Amino acid sequence: MFHCTTGKDRTGWAAAALLLLLGVSETDVEYDYELTTATCCRPALTPVFEHFRSAGGDPHLLEPVLGVAPEYLQASMDEMSQRFGSIEGYFTDGLGIDVAGQRTLQEALTDLR
Repeated sequence: MFHCTTGKDRTGWAAAALLLLLGVSETDVEYDYELTTATCCRPALTPVFEHFRSAGGDPHLLEPVLGVAPEYLQASMDEMSQRFGSIEGYFTDGLGIDVAGQRTLQEALTDLR
């Protein structure tokens, strides 16, 4: 298990990549990613946005930094596909985790004992 404040950048990509490696569809990964903002991030960060507004700032300026947008994940998946061809290629060539290591990850993450 791992944690991040908003889960949209490095941690969001790590979670998405692991889910894709496990065979979860891109559509389901995208849906889960978008839930992050609706159920977790936005409500938790509302005080930050409101404080920024009360100090005279435009809360929309915070959106790219603190918000979550489907385009962020899609850009990551597009880049991964373009550079590595597949999620397995990303793990092999991008992360240096060979097929045996990928299987070990898959087994460890799906072992429901």
